[in-house]
Amino acid sequence: MAFGAALIFTSTIALACDYPERPHLPDGSTAEKDQLLAAKSDVQSFIAAVDEYLQCVESEEQAAIGKLVDPSAEELQQRNEKLNKRFDAANEEKSLVGEQFNQQIRAYNQKLKESKQ
Repeated sequence: MAFGAALIFTSTIALACDYPERPHLPDGSTAEKDQLLAAKSDVQSFIAAVDEYLQCVESEEQAAIGKLVDPSAEELQQRNEKLNKRFDAANEEKSLVGEQFNQQIRAYNQKLKESKQ
């Protein structure tokens, strides 16, 4: 019963911290320099927003654990594993967005190189 209540409570907490929206990345093979510079800013803002989201999630989880009455070691471990999965997923997405942006930069640079030939 306590575990079920903890799951419901955890689900509620997840709604308090808003995950940021992924930035739109222009196609580097057709984009202009100013579009890529704007995308760079958007990617940097996204990464910072994900970091803020993770801080929020961690704070909310610490507050939730503080409100638990005599939590078992198993419950604390499960909560920690869930938190770690959220961190891992968010950090993977930051890396993915960064790599996708870098791919568009490479496409843009290739376009410039080809236009000079």
